[in-house]
Amino acid sequence: MKSRVSFTSLLALGTLAGLMGMAHCAQMERLPSEASSPTFVIGPEAGDPHSHAAFPHLPHDIIKVSSRVRVTSAADHGLNFFAIQVNFPNKTWAHGGPQRVGGKYQMNWGGLVSRGGGSTDYREENPTADLQLLQNAENSERSAPYAWEIGKDYILTIERGNVVTLPPGPYVFIGSGPVVSVSNARTMWEWKFTLRPVDGRGPVQVSTLYDTADRISSFYIWNECGTCGKAQSATWTMPIYNTLSASNKELQAQVLKRF
Repeated sequence: MKSRVSFTSLLALGTLAGLMGMAHCAQMERLPSEASSPTFVIGPEAGDPHSHAAFPHLPHDIIKVSSRVRVTSAADHGLNFFAIQVNFPNKTWAHGGPQRVGGKYQMNWGGLVSRGGGSTDYREENPTADLQLLQNAENSERSAPYAWEIGKDYILTIERGNVVTLPPGPYVFIGSGPVVSVSNARTMWEWKFTLRPVDGRGPVQVSTLYDTADRISSFYIWNECGTCGKAQSATWTMPIYNTLSASNKELQAQVLKRF
């Protein structure tokens, strides 16, 4: 049986280079303590069956995006996932947010290579090729236990970090997949996901994956429900983002399109 070398240990051997670096109008509801941010609902209260929100007419050089979420209903069975998905220009994507899976509370920050979207991306995963574009964190970080609460506000943030060099060695692309020997060094960007409670009462969870893309070309917000029907709902704020061309200026998405 192959032994796995800790990804964290391998990364510690890498060379840090030290660079920092997507119609319906949103409902004008308000979340407490964020009076300036319009919100929208995904769930039965929205009067719309769609589970995804896209944000058209945004720039394609985004390096940070965040939104506040309050889950108001989640089923005690199946998969409940409330996430921001970012799409990179190299045909990779990643999603992050709180999950309730089989009654267990956790967070998830992971990505794949797009081969048509949906379940196709999972079925046609090719770890050897995909590792040249994206590297997920170990399971303990990618999908960690996190005791989030229904009815409580959390901020989800995805942002670019440093550019790093991952050394050659054995890697797992995602989850419990096969160990793959990568013969070349890979220069990639850190993409960090942070989940934190707005009131400061509770842990801040940070997870990092690595991607050759230096920017986000579009993003979505969505609720995912495997078998929970109408038992799932969440209120989101219109997302805030930063771009490469104006990294210190926060902008807010103004239009959403449900799908």
